[in-house]
Amino acid sequence: MAPSPTPPAGRPHAAHYIASLVAAGFCVVLLYLAAREARGVLVRRTEGVPLIGTVTQRRVIPPAPDKNGKRATTRKPGDATIEYTVAASYQGQEVRLVNRFHHSSATYQVGDKVPIIYVQTQPEHSRLATTTEQYGQLLQLTGFGLLSGFAAALLWLRRVTAGALFADSPKRPGSTR
Repeated sequence: MAPSPTPPAGRPHAAHYIASLVAAGFCVVLLYLAAREARGVLVRRTEGVPLIGTVTQRRVIPPAPDKNGKRATTRKPGDATIEYTVAASYQGQEVRLVNRFHHSSATYQVGDKVPIIYVQTQPEHSRLATTTEQYGQLLQLTGFGLLSGFAAALLWLRRVTAGALFADSPKRPGSTR
């Protein structure tokens, strides 16, 4: 089989552009999700009512099985997702909210009193009033979105930058390029 022809010198591979478009797509999706989460943070800060709730249920959700269908026998701290159901009273009505933590140091037990932020107009934005629960997802989505955007820009400009850096470099003795 004959070797595949190499592209002419100075012409970037299509793979660089495809990889940069994929990274840019990730960037757009992650920043869109971050904007939606930021809207929830804004709603909690402007319309949220601080309440004290009681943990009524604590459920541990084990990690998904591996490729062979077996669950991991050795557990690392924070491996499982913990779901808390919290009940509180707002203007004489009982409100419930469910929060899931993964890799969190929160260790609430049934019957513990916990602070919550309740949004009456949009209950889906209600959360436990911890810093991780309030801002953790927003910071993760924004960080990974910006990181993938940076990667897309680097991939897109890789060839141009490399060409500009090494175009005027002196030739080494014995080099064929």
